[in-house]
Amino acid sequence: MENNLAVLVNVKDRPTELAILLQSLRTQSFQKFDIYVLDDCSGSLLTNYHFFNCVVNRLKQENHKVFIRRTQFSEGVSKARQKIVDLVKSMPFKYKYFLRVDDDVVLEPDYIKRLFKVIDQGYDLASGVTVPMVQPTIKRDPKFLNGIVNRVILDKDGNYIMNGDDCGMEYTESVILPSHHFRSCALYKSEIHDKVNYCPTRLSWHGFREEQIFSYKILLAGYKIGVDTGAVNYHQMTLSGGERSTQTKENTNFNQEQLEKFTQENKEELRKLFPSEPMPTKLELSKSTNLLMK
Repeated sequence: MENNLAVLVNVKDRPTELAILLQSLRTQSFQKFDIYVLDDCSGSLLTNYHFFNCVVNRLKQENHKVFIRRTQFSEGVSKARQKIVDLVKSMPFKYKYFLRVDDDVVLEPDYIKRLFKVIDQGYDLASGVTVPMVQPTIKRDPKFLNGIVNRVILDKDGNYIMNGDDCGMEYTESVILPSHHFRSCALYKSEIHDKVNYCPTRLSWHGFREEQIFSYKILLAGYKIGVDTGAVNYHQMTLSGGERSTQTKENTNFNQEQLEKFTQENKEELRKLFPSEPMPTKLELSKSTNLLMK
C-alpha cells in the first residue's frame, strides 16, 4: 500500500538539525509517509554527513521513501517551498496530504496524528504550536484565545488593528480551533495546490511572512485552517543556516510591507473572513494575543 502523506522539508546549512528532525519522524505514532528533502544549495552536500546518512538509512528500512534533491543555486524561502511542491507533484506517486516541516524543529511523537484529527473535524489545513526548545516555557490557558487562533482584525482600509501570533507557546490543554493564519509546520490537503501556490511572490529572499500570505490565499480559495493547541513541535531556534544571513531589519520590514499591501489589495474579501464585531478593547487585545499591531 502506497503512503498517503508526503513530508516536505526545505533545508539549508542545517545537517545536524535536519537529522534530529528526521529522527523525530521515525518515532511518530503515524508512520504512513514518505519524505522529500530539498537542499537549497547548502555549503556542503547533506550526504557528506555520516549521522544524516544513518537516519535516512533507517527511515528507508522502515518502509519510507526518502528523496533528496539539491538546487543549483539558492532559491530563497518562498521559491524553495514552491520548488519542493512542484517536485512532489512531478513524481509518479499520488499523495492526498502534504506535511511541511521546518528544518530546525523536533516533532512530538503524536504531532502528525493530532493534525489528522484536526483534518477529520472539517479543516483543510491543520497546524499546532511551535515552542522554543532552548528555554523553559510557561503554559497558557486556551480560553484567552476567545475561540480563534492567530486572530486578525482589519479596519475598513485593510490596515491591521490586530494580527495575532498565538502559536509560539504551549497550552494547558488541547483544543481544536479555527485560525486566521498558521505558523510553521502544517498538514494540509494536497489539492490546495490546484488553486493556491507560494509563488509568484513579492517577498524578499528571507521569506518572512510567507506563511501568512499563503494562509490568506488558502482562505480566499475557500479552505479552512485549524489549530490543535496540544500538537507540539519544538523549535531549535538555530542561530545559523536557513536564511539567518538575510534576516536583516531591512528585509523584515520589506516583507511586512508586502504582507500589508497584499492585505489591502484583498481587504474586501478578507474583512468578510475576519469579523471584527464586537470590537475588543485594548486590554482584551493584549490578553488574547501574543502580538498586538497598531
